[in-house]
Amino acid sequence: MTLTRGARITGAVLCAALAVIVGGWIVRDLGVLDDPLGLWRFWTGGGQRGAGSARLATTLETLLLLAVYVCVGAAALRPNAGAAAPAVAGIVTLALWLPGLWVLSSSWMDLRATGDLRTRALYCVFAATGLGVGLLIVAAAGRQVPSLPLRPQRGSGLLAAVLLGASAVVLAGWEIRAAVRSGGTSCLDRFTGSESVMLPPLGTPPGWLAAVIALLAVVAGSAALSQAAFARPLGLVSALLILGQGARGVDAAVGDDLVPRLGELSGLDQLLVLSWLFEAAAGVLLLVVLARREPAVRPVYGWAPGPPPPSRPPPGW
Repeated sequence: MTLTRGARITGAVLCAALAVIVGGWIVRDLGVLDDPLGLWRFWTGGGQRGAGSARLATTLETLLLLAVYVCVGAAALRPNAGAAAPAVAGIVTLALWLPGLWVLSSSWMDLRATGDLRTRALYCVFAATGLGVGLLIVAAAGRQVPSLPLRPQRGSGLLAAVLLGASAVVLAGWEIRAAVRSGGTSCLDRFTGSESVMLPPLGTPPGWLAAVIALLAVVAGSAALSQAAFARPLGLVSALLILGQGARGVDAAVGDDLVPRLGELSGLDQLLVLSWLFEAAAGVLLLVVLARREPAVRPVYGWAPGPPPPSRPPPGW
């Protein structure tokens, strides 16, 4: 379904507002460190690297959300813009911003941020979740006439489904292992945050983040396999998040010289490094496959032939 002109403009405005929020926080953190490379190291190092890291608020997912909002906002201005992209942006916004409502309200966040920083971050979380709900409303209420969206073709859809499914298995597998090792309350802390996790104010608990990405990847993979209308936008956003997970791990592996010493590592550490490399490669390949403009795939409707002609045609047949 395409969006009406008013819905397209509203969706673009909502995405622009979200881009301003996350972009403003990134600019703020760049001002704190005055070192883009240092901010990148902070993002990929789990919030424990770089001078002045205690005053930083963003994560790598903040940068990825900025890319999502810019791309969806630009796409919404096109005359044939569909409803799937704003809906996906709204879902991802709610999934990644909602934990901030309880993370920023927790007492242990006093160890991570000042009261003023927490207050400003909490206001932004409320605003972002409201804008995310607005995107869902735009996608639901602004639909117009049916269209032929750019669905992935059979070969591209199969490749995307395999990569998305494999990435979901990798993410879920490592998260299950982390949950088994931590056990009990520590396992729950990975989904809710705690003083031991040391999240920045706009950070998403690692367990929650892994579960969200794995779930999005599974749904996107199923949609790509069935050539659903929302397969491309959901697959692209999932690919971007998977690439972020892989890039974070690869940067840590390179920084600790794990790649050159891969043969010297234990079997489990080798598997971890290879998982990071796979996630990074899968994310890049998914972006290439799903971003390609392929001919529109028309939906297949059921058709049954009419009855065969009679063996002895009647007069005048």
